[in-house]
Amino acid sequence: MPSSFGVRPVVDGQPVASGNVLIGVRNPVAPPLTVHRNPAGAVWTDVTLGAAYEGPPGHVHGGVCAMILDHVLGATAHQPGRPAYTGTLTVRYVRGTPLGPVRAEARVVRIDGVKTFATGHIADSRGVTVEAEGVFITPAKAPR
Repeated sequence: MPSSFGVRPVVDGQPVASGNVLIGVRNPVAPPLTVHRNPAGAVWTDVTLGAAYEGPPGHVHGGVCAMILDHVLGATAHQPGRPAYTGTLTVRYVRGTPLGPVRAEARVVRIDGVKTFATGHIADSRGVTVEAEGVFITPAKAPR
């Protein structure tokens, strides 16, 4: 397909790309993630990552883990009426992430002007496997 799958509104009214590699309902490689938000603005998603996301045998590819963390950290920074895009993402691999069920969580640490600082992690039943910190930038003019 030479162009975008388009966008769709979600519960909070924000447009979401239907082809998004992690949440796009029209993307066949999306797990898909369902991102939940608590009243304080922290987010989480529970997802089972199977063989399609394998890197080392029996484990999730590190790039897939980074992509999931980029998405959930960005979800904390991206608020209705205040879009935010990844400026930097620093990932630390604590141990291999086994294939199977995992939870990704993130929260905003602080907002400084157009920069939103967020942290998060991926964990399985034995604890944290990957940690991340990110800086997300709110553009001067929101895209249409």
